[in-house]
Amino acid sequence: MTPDPRAGRVDRIVTRRLVLRRLGPRAARALAQGDRGGLVAARGWPTDATVIVAHRAADDAEALTWLIHHDGAVIGECGLKHGPDADGVVEIGYGLGASWRSQGYGTEAIRGLLDRLAELPAYRRVTAEVHEGNLSSRRLLERLGFSIDALTPPYVWYSRFLR
Repeated sequence: MTPDPRAGRVDRIVTRRLVLRRLGPRAARALAQGDRGGLVAARGWPTDATVIVAHRAADDAEALTWLIHHDGAVIGECGLKHGPDADGVVEIGYGLGASWRSQGYGTEAIRGLLDRLAELPAYRRVTAEVHEGNLSSRRLLERLGFSIDALTPPYVWYSRFLR
């Protein structure tokens, strides 16, 4: 697959410890039905949210999703819940298997994703919705320069400009 720089359709994002590989629509449909298609699953993955993410990626070409690989095994996923709106705003989502949390992998994956999006003119601002009690996820976003945009209990909306 050839990357489309306008839409950010890059197949791989490489960070220090991780490789994020884009989940295409066909693989997303298979994953949504429980078929891992040869993927090596790390302990704790897939999570309960993986099926939801896979359905979204299968049904919406703008909902770009990357599987997060560590040492060849999938530990989670991250990506865009939809394409950018007219103002360049996009919402991200992410999740890791429980065994992989609180070790910096989420921060590293989302930093890699944000760095890639910042290179693309279609994306100007990123938002994320987090349950107010999910303090680890909230701290992750704050470490990456997000600030609280809105409080809509039980959720907190964060946002960050890319440039």
